[in-house]
Amino acid sequence: MLQVDVENVMAVYQRLDEQVRALRTKRHDVLNLKNVPPCAEDPVSLDAVTVFQPKIDSITKIHAEYVTEIAEARDRLKRAAQEYGLIEDENTATLKSTAPPYNGPLLER
Repeated sequence: MLQVDVENVMAVYQRLDEQVRALRTKRHDVLNLKNVPPCAEDPVSLDAVTVFQPKIDSITKIHAEYVTEIAEARDRLKRAAQEYGLIEDENTATLKSTAPPYNGPLLER
């Protein structure tokens, strides 16, 4: 179990934010596959839709609930970061980075 504290709250927040974005992107990509049409007009194909569609709907519902749960955890971490004073402005979505600034590649002479 991970203990979130002032030292790692931003890293955990950023990881959850990345996860939420990736999950939402994937969910959007597969929404077109949600409704499975019958392969043909024969009775087996028509029955297959009746059997599989509720399973597909259940899986997509569970996935949506999981994304919501992760997003809520991420948002709670953001509020914790605000309480720790790690966010510049409470009304902005931009978070301070915990990493040193990137100044480009090192040059060797």
